[in-house]
Amino acid sequence: MQEFEAALMDRYVAFNIAVAVAGITMSGYLAQRMRPGFLLGTLGFALATALALFVAAAATWLAAAFMTPGLAGRSWAVPLGAVAWSFATGVEFATLGISVGMLAYLVLRLRFPARQAQS
Repeated sequence: MQEFEAALMDRYVAFNIAVAVAGITMSGYLAQRMRPGFLLGTLGFALATALALFVAAAATWLAAAFMTPGLAGRSWAVPLGAVAWSFATGVEFATLGISVGMLAYLVLRLRFPARQAQS
């Protein structure tokens, strides 16, 4: 795993940009589709956070599968171990991308009710 972590650190900015773009896209869709209201907004923020974590975990596992030969086959020998590793490493390497996805939900959530009230 050290070779993977070194390879991912070489591509740290690109990896975070990819996670951020996916997070912004999903958060924007979620913010647009949620109805107005404080409780629904809070629920949407929790969903946006969970989506950002899932995107980071999936991106981490895909990056590891493409950068480390044979990892995809070895990691699914213990499926829950691969999932736990993906979440732990995803949070570690994609903190900036996750934060941007969560912030995008807050910004877009504040913008969309204003547009709906004007219509």
